[in-house]
Amino acid sequence: MSTRQNRRKSLSRAAAPASVSWVALVAATTLGIGGVQRVRAAVSADPRELGDSHGDYRLIVQSYAPSSFGTGRLPVGRARPLASTQRAITPEQLARGVSVDMLGIAKPDVAATETPVIVAWVEKGRADLAFDGFEARPGVDAFYGVAASADATSALRSTPIVLKRRGIG
Repeated sequence: MSTRQNRRKSLSRAAAPASVSWVALVAATTLGIGGVQRVRAAVSADPRELGDSHGDYRLIVQSYAPSSFGTGRLPVGRARPLASTQRAITPEQLARGVSVDMLGIAKPDVAATETPVIVAWVEKGRADLAFDGFEARPGVDAFYGVAASADATSALRSTPIVLKRRGIG
């Protein structure tokens, strides 16, 4: 191999950005999507407010574009989450706080600078929802909370969400 070809190879390697994640590269090249968002939340609740501690509980956490909210505290009926996850939890875990990390793909019409809004709720049942709770919506008896995500420039900060509300209507 000539020195010219070696120099060209080293230049092309040096030009590649070092901070690009593999998920962002896959999204950009395969799906044509440029925005991958990382959402971190710390969900907690007073277990005494949950009532009966017998049985299984599931925690569902979703992130939404701010434009998904109408006049109410929850996203409009047809809004689609940017990211979603679910897990089995106990009241004791909620009392200590549950850390949640999600990766979501931003919609093309959502500005990259918009920070997502996080909706979290706990309900009775097992963590067995299809698509990791992507299509789940809080039920009437859900115990939920909503918070604007932490500043997008601080990837290490979690958004605190305290589950308090009942009676979604």
